[in-house]
Amino acid sequence: MFKFRLFILVLIISLSPNIYSSDILDIYNRAIKYNNDLRIISNDNNISEELYDQTSSSLLPEIGITASTQENYTNKYSGTGDIKDYTTETASLTITQPILRIYFFDELNKAEANLDKSKVRVDGYKKDLIIKSAELYFSLINSNNAYKASIIKSNMTSLSYKNAKKLFINGYITNVELNKYKNNFDIAKIESDISKNKLELAKQDIYILTGREALDIHDLKPIMDIDFRSYNSSSLLSKAMRSFDAIKLALLDVDISKYEMYSNKSQHYPTIDLIATYDYSDTSGGSRLGKVTRESNTIGLTVNFPIYQGGYQSSKVKESKYKYENAKLNLDQLRRTVKRDIIDKVNNHNLLKKYIIANKDRYKNTNLDYLAIKNGFQSGLYTDVELKEAEYNLVISKNELVSNTLKYLLTDLQLRKYSSELSVQNIININEMLIW
Repeated sequence: MFKFRLFILVLIISLSPNIYSSDILDIYNRAIKYNNDLRIISNDNNISEELYDQTSSSLLPEIGITASTQENYTNKYSGTGDIKDYTTETASLTITQPILRIYFFDELNKAEANLDKSKVRVDGYKKDLIIKSAELYFSLINSNNAYKASIIKSNMTSLSYKNAKKLFINGYITNVELNKYKNNFDIAKIESDISKNKLELAKQDIYILTGREALDIHDLKPIMDIDFRSYNSSSLLSKAMRSFDAIKLALLDVDISKYEMYSNKSQHYPTIDLIATYDYSDTSGGSRLGKVTRESNTIGLTVNFPIYQGGYQSSKVKESKYKYENAKLNLDQLRRTVKRDIIDKVNNHNLLKKYIIANKDRYKNTNLDYLAIKNGFQSGLYTDVELKEAEYNLVISKNELVSNTLKYLLTDLQLRKYSSELSVQNIININEMLIW
């Protein structure tokens, strides 16, 4: 019977396309393959490459060929001579070679900066997926643990309510006291439903990121040796100003707006093109002059002086100046924000270390209390309600320890990103701390 149930479970898992057993690395790998936001950013990078190619090719010669054929039908002719129907065929080849485009190099620099920006966005988002995968899985662990605790609490209040009904029947408590136990039981059931809903939402968040829901959920070892790291805010800030992806993107925005401003200014300058043409025509049929074939070649320079555009280009220059100024202001504001975030995360990182140490002591104490009450229950010293309460307190202390440990690990990942030390190996190391 057991083998049959196991076979059915395996069959359901294998046939379902939307559920699977996972850890943090599984979620990350699926996000790399199936996350829609990453696909969009990758497509933006491809677009930037095409725009760069388009800009760099604007100085290459333009070659055009035009060919035509005509037939002339003469129904009536008055006068001397004789003209019959005839055919004219023409062909023209034009080559235009841009020689002077002062704005070209600014446009090329802008396109290159846009390309660099798109590459940084792709790399940065992949790093964000490392943190996002851990964050969503940590939320799933916490939600699952909270749901388990709510079930224990619901069972505990259920036992209390059943015992209270017996006491009420025997006249030991009033109906007011009985209603308190009933109310506690009703609230515990509602809290259990809320916890179940939060667990479902946590699974859906993973589904949005990866395209599949997580079926089985790991937990974190409550008692383990964590390699506590220490960070210096000043040193970390110095590294972030050089290597943090958001800073890189803001610096590239400054370059892009600067080159755009230079390009708009250069639109006031003249352009020079070298133009060469070759023309061929062939007229045959009944013409008075007989068959006529002509060829001609021309070569020359075209100089264009922009004189007046109704203020359009001057307005474009002013617009780009404002964009350039805004880009510099955004960079300055981002640097201030990054400094604040680093200080805040380093302080939280240090506080969470202390929380973990305190939570470990509490967990060990509540575990000893639970074992003592469990032994006492078997000896008749404690009631089933007291045993359930001790179990609930143990689970709550364990959940707090796990929750703060997960917060510490997530904060550590975020700090690693500031210093460009974040890698997939970090979540592989966290996976080793997970248990069934």
